[in-house]
Amino acid sequence: MNPTSLADRDLIRQFVEGGDQDCFTALVERYRSRVFRLAASILGPGAGMEAEDVTQEVFVQVHRKLHTFRSESAFSTWLYRIAQRRALELKRRARYRHPHTGDAVLEAMPTAQADGLASATDRQEKLALYAAVEALSEPTRSTIFLHYWLGESVESIAELKNARPGTIKSQLHRGRQRLARLLEAQP
Repeated sequence: MNPTSLADRDLIRQFVEGGDQDCFTALVERYRSRVFRLAASILGPGAGMEAEDVTQEVFVQVHRKLHTFRSESAFSTWLYRIAQRRALELKRRARYRHPHTGDAVLEAMPTAQADGLASATDRQEKLALYAAVEALSEPTRSTIFLHYWLGESVESIAELKNARPGTIKSQLHRGRQRLARLLEAQP
């Protein structure tokens, strides 16, 4: 039987009991992009390489620890918790290494303006927006990033964060309000 057609619990059982690497590979293929998006949402714009590193580290850890998974919750919930903890840990450490937003992050953010003055103004606006997003609390910050930068739906974010869609909608609403207040307070 093709491992990609099996349910998570069957893939886990065959990997843990029989060492079937194809089953583990099927789990990685199934969840890799979602783990990456969750890590990227926590790490923020311009952290694609770090999010990729987190994704790899998460699956290495899962490979070593899958035998400890107790099936009390969905595999995806367990996996996303590991990814979230790892991304938050990296973000805390990176804060001391990267105290400010670099030009590379700002250049990666989309812009429609081409002339010098407009470009400088746009850069200042991006800096202000990035600083405001960074000032949000962690659950709200990653929700805002997933929705507005990565284009994830409310339902998709709810699945990634193991939350109800109503909770995600509330985080988006409160996040937008907080961002508006933070941006209005900027000189």
